[in-house]
Amino acid sequence: MRIINLTTKNYQEVLKETLVVLESGGLVVFPSDTVYGLLADATNPKAVSQLLKFKERKPGQAISVFVADQKMAEKCVRLNQNAINVFKNLLPGPFTVVCESKHQTDSRLEAENGTLAIRIPDYFLITSLVAKYGKPLTATSANLSGKKANYSISSFTKNLSKNKKSLLSLIVDAGNLPRNKPSTVVDTTTGQLKTLRFGDFFPASTHSLISNSEQQTKKLAQFLAAKFIKKSVSKPLVFLLEGELGAGKTIFAKGLGKALGIKEEITSPTFNISNEYLIKLPKTTELISWWFDIDNLSQNINKSDKIASNLFIHYDLYRIEAENELKEIDFLESFSRGNVYAIEWPECIPAEIISALKNIAEIVHIKIKHLSEFKREIEWSS
Repeated sequence: MRIINLTTKNYQEVLKETLVVLESGGLVVFPSDTVYGLLADATNPKAVSQLLKFKERKPGQAISVFVADQKMAEKCVRLNQNAINVFKNLLPGPFTVVCESKHQTDSRLEAENGTLAIRIPDYFLITSLVAKYGKPLTATSANLSGKKANYSISSFTKNLSKNKKSLLSLIVDAGNLPRNKPSTVVDTTTGQLKTLRFGDFFPASTHSLISNSEQQTKKLAQFLAAKFIKKSVSKPLVFLLEGELGAGKTIFAKGLGKALGIKEEITSPTFNISNEYLIKLPKTTELISWWFDIDNLSQNINKSDKIASNLFIHYDLYRIEAENELKEIDFLESFSRGNVYAIEWPECIPAEIISALKNIAEIVHIKIKHLSEFKREIEWSS
């Protein structure tokens, strides 16, 4: 059993060594967007046998698999419209999707009803590894059956017997992972989306999630920021935040700021219309996901590696009453490639300006519905 410490400088070498171990049928403990996972070739019976021996799994207990993208998923499972909607709107992310299996992986990974659980995490190291390997990898947590998930290698190894350690070929240590819950598991094989296990997010539909706290709203905003930043390369990215007073629009904007590495307090610009903040994401963005602990990662990156040119601009248009007021602040002229914008009360923007904005920017509509004192439904479309 070899242990390698993962850094922002050696991840390419770590991936190469991990591939060698997987190709030989070995087991690898590897970080993910949730907890440390136990990776094995999902198509290799020898590797799966080693995995089941380590996990002490009982027959019929399904094990999910990592795939690189929807194309790889379609080789393993049948995607009905329910599943396609989940892949489009929720993945990559902390969701496990249960689908009808095509039996292309080891049958012992399937549930008794012939379904297979699929994961596409929003974590570059996993998706890159699976893409390079070209075959699905197991996505089970690195723990013994019935024991808690592990967020550090020290907690994982301290109670392992010599026999258990001998079953592991490689451990990739990325330090302490954020205390995120295991992924939310959704079953897409029935007529309706059914949640089988609750993680940090509860899907109300394939394009809306339930938040039960301000912290959850911030995390959901981080998830959506990562999802759409990757799609918005050539245009500015604009989040239009709709919702009644007290719905949580400013809380959502705070979450966007967190995703962009901004440590300053994001405050409502009600009286001065807009506030600007410097985006401070590291240049090594391929290692960053909405799920990763940006504050901790930034400590290990040189100051010269920081991006210092793009802005997060937060608008509150509640007090705007006429189109000429937007012209006075050069509203349309403020949108530049590389910047991210959050606009509260977009209802105050005239239709012709919204139309012009759509021509120059990537628009994401966010609707926040106030369900109870703490509960919100957050729906998005683009």
